[in-house]
Amino acid sequence: DIFTVSTLDRIYKITEEVDRVYGVNHNQIDSIGHRTTRYLRAQAGGFLKAEPVMIQMPKTADDAANIKRIVHNTESIYGLLVSLDDRAALVRANFIESRLDHRRTFAEINERVIAPFEKGWIGALIKGRDAMKGETAAPAVVDTVYRDTAAAKAGLKVGDTIVSVNGKPVADRVELAAEVQKYKPGTTVKLGVKSGEETRDAPLTIPEPDLELYVAGEPRLYGWVYSYANDVFWILTVTYCSEWILRWMYFHDWRGALRPTLTGLIAAFWGLGFVHIIGFALDPLILVMPFLVTARAVSHAIQMHDRYYEEFERHDWNQRKAIVAAFAELFIPTFAGVVTDALGVLVIILVPIVMLRNLAIVISWWILAITVAELLLNPVVYYYLRAPDPEVVLARDKGWYKALINRVTDWNLSSLGKATTMVFWLGLTVVGAFLMRGLIVGDPTSASPLVWSDSPYNVSHAHIQDKFGGVEPLIVVAEGKDRDAMKDPKVLRTMENFQRYLERDRDVGYSFSLTDILRSVNMVFHELEPKWGVIPNNSRDVAQTFFIFFSGSPPTETAKYVDPSYTTSHVTFFARNHKGDNIARIIQECKDFIARPENNMDGKATFKLAGGLIGVLAAANEELVRNDLLMNFLGFFTIYVIVLFSYRSWMAGLYLLMPLFISNILINAAMAVFEIGINVNTLPLVTVGVGFGIDYGLYILSRIIEEIRVNNDLDLSIREALVTSGKAVSFTAVCMIGGTALWTLLRDAAAGDDLVLPPRLHPARGGEGEAAPGGPGAGRGGQLRRPR
Repeated sequence: DIFTVSTLDRIYKITEEVDRVYGVNHNQIDSIGHRTTRYLRAQAGGFLKAEPVMIQMPKTADDAANIKRIVHNTESIYGLLVSLDDRAALVRANFIESRLDHRRTFAEINERVIAPFEKGWIGALIKGRDAMKGETAAPAVVDTVYRDTAAAKAGLKVGDTIVSVNGKPVADRVELAAEVQKYKPGTTVKLGVKSGEETRDAPLTIPEPDLELYVAGEPRLYGWVYSYANDVFWILTVTYCSEWILRWMYFHDWRGALRPTLTGLIAAFWGLGFVHIIGFALDPLILVMPFLVTARAVSHAIQMHDRYYEEFERHDWNQRKAIVAAFAELFIPTFAGVVTDALGVLVIILVPIVMLRNLAIVISWWILAITVAELLLNPVVYYYLRAPDPEVVLARDKGWYKALINRVTDWNLSSLGKATTMVFWLGLTVVGAFLMRGLIVGDPTSASPLVWSDSPYNVSHAHIQDKFGGVEPLIVVAEGKDRDAMKDPKVLRTMENFQRYLERDRDVGYSFSLTDILRSVNMVFHELEPKWGVIPNNSRDVAQTFFIFFSGSPPTETAKYVDPSYTTSHVTFFARNHKGDNIARIIQECKDFIARPENNMDGKATFKLAGGLIGVLAAANEELVRNDLLMNFLGFFTIYVIVLFSYRSWMAGLYLLMPLFISNILINAAMAVFEIGINVNTLPLVTVGVGFGIDYGLYILSRIIEEIRVNNDLDLSIREALVTSGKAVSFTAVCMIGGTALWTLLRDAAAGDDLVLPPRLHPARGGEGEAAPGGPGAGRGGQLRRPR
């Protein structure tokens, strides 16, 4: 078990290192090695004293056994901070939200915690950086050497200074651990050891790690996400290079490959400039949105460039006439498409979630910037650049792609093709409508959908959940009307009943409130007899019990339980997962309990829902459900109105919305099948997808109308539209699908999987909601240590 001198020493040191991580709230750390984790000790004369479980590192086996006894006899520790099988300990840290830096937190946890105590462990404690003296490097001085370890066998002594590993200098314990973990277990390295004025080489065989460290929590999750920034850069680079190659193959001209990029760059400059002006930070989890908008800008430019080549040939290679004709004919579909895209995203502003509102404003402006580049700048650029060679333009109609489009179009417009197409899509619609019933709001699995299920983060999260039953908090605030409301026995018993009631839910692991402190104190008063673990009958006895436990603790420590006036406290439940269905059920159970007349606490206090990760997700999910129908209606209605005013036809909008409606059903069905839930990031991306879908239809519809004016034959007009505008539409669709498919190569992160069906990412959660009343906003980080 963990109750050995070596393991407990490391738990103590790990707790110290976690306390030194930037942004950690030093008074809101839960660990048996932290000063705020206390137990009650009976003293002579009938007095009780609250003391830290580990006031210092144990020195002997008797010290370790005493800590084990304390843990087993303390209800608020055993099973919560130490697993019931004594093989794991938990270190939980709250972060001050305004100081939360995901990249820095991720790096410091790796350097200070994981490297020195897992893969970089050599069987000796090395003195670390002194937090009181800043972050200056301190020599790697041996503090403790444990028996029968690699350090002992290498002859290391207390006071030795390790200055190098295989000749490479190390300045402190962080660099030492980083260097040691580069070597596989069983490898022998030479440590440069300085004892006094003498320096010697000590051969050390790298040991197998005897502890496994698992780190989870929202700050850690976002640290993993930020660690993939380089992967995202390379994927974007490969994507754009691949699309340039595809455009060159399509146009047979480097101008055709590069000119559409100009539209995307101009729109990106405008979009990023607007982001900077309003002070909105681009979260890596929403980078796919600018990527898709930029790709959409390039798609509009491809349509224009393809039409420019066509008009250039039609006007006997007259560049000026070709430019005027191309931009005049495509002005309506381009402008209508951009406006529908922008307004379709802007309806997201109806959701009262700040991140979504900011995203809606930024992306809408970004999309509108396409009009400046495509309709105002590009005609000028086309005029001043050299006209394409006639041979290049003619080559477009001789390639295999053009032949394929002609063949597919002829079959599709035949009697058999029409019937087959209608039956095929009707069948898909029926199947999709059946499957989409499985679509849920929120996350459909217990693992984080931001990364793969077998990623290091989800593996760590699963281990912690397995050992401790639940680590995802739901905080219900108990708010009193007057001072000392939390000392009223009626209020406290209602809080206790609330705990027992919700703990019956299969997905609630355990809970904690002030009542747990009261019951523990009373048990210690009566020789740890469980029958005395009750709440006192009067406010005076409650106040005395609180005084015994909290005396000597500063307000910064007691703030995580209750505010100084005892007006506000909380009941915290730890859920096993954050599945959307489970969150909805748990929140409904909370509402049912609060609504019962017997739980009104005589009007002295009320329960307020809800904080913590579960509470924040519940609020977001409720808003999505409440606004989903309205946003879908406004999105489709906006498209219909724009099409109506653009083409002055009541039926044009219906023709274009029908395939869009079917595709929406199929996307929802695919999300249900692939277990992709509706959340704060799928919503804007699905909405953008609706707008992108209508763009394709607008170009084909405009070309049909244009051809009817010439030949007055509907069938012939449809065919001409499909083999011209339809060819460009299919090519841009291939580029879009191929570009998003490359995101599946993203190492460990599951964003790419969701980008394909449909392009989207998952909730950009910050800190895990609120801390206990009286404390700042906080994000939680958990850590499991388990011997092999």
